[in-house]
Amino acid sequence: MAEARPGWVRADISLDLMGESCPIPEITVWKSIKKAQPGHVIEVLTDHQPAVDVTLPALAKGLGYSFYAEKDGSTYKVYIAKR
Repeated sequence: MAEARPGWVRADISLDLMGESCPIPEITVWKSIKKAQPGHVIEVLTDHQPAVDVTLPALAKGLGYSFYAEKDGSTYKVYIAKR
């Protein structure tokens, strides 16, 4: 059963990282998180599954931020909410 989409999921900042592999997604997201205001949600579009399964969730968890990911065809949409 799929996880229900949280109500906080939206895109204040959107990053298109299609075709990029690690460590580029993690580095790019980290830079965006540093610039984002508390409460902003960063949307990441990627086709690199290891970033979705490992690096981006670990980054969000390590910072204490909310994380959600969904798949739309061959594109993953990842959302990280800065607190």
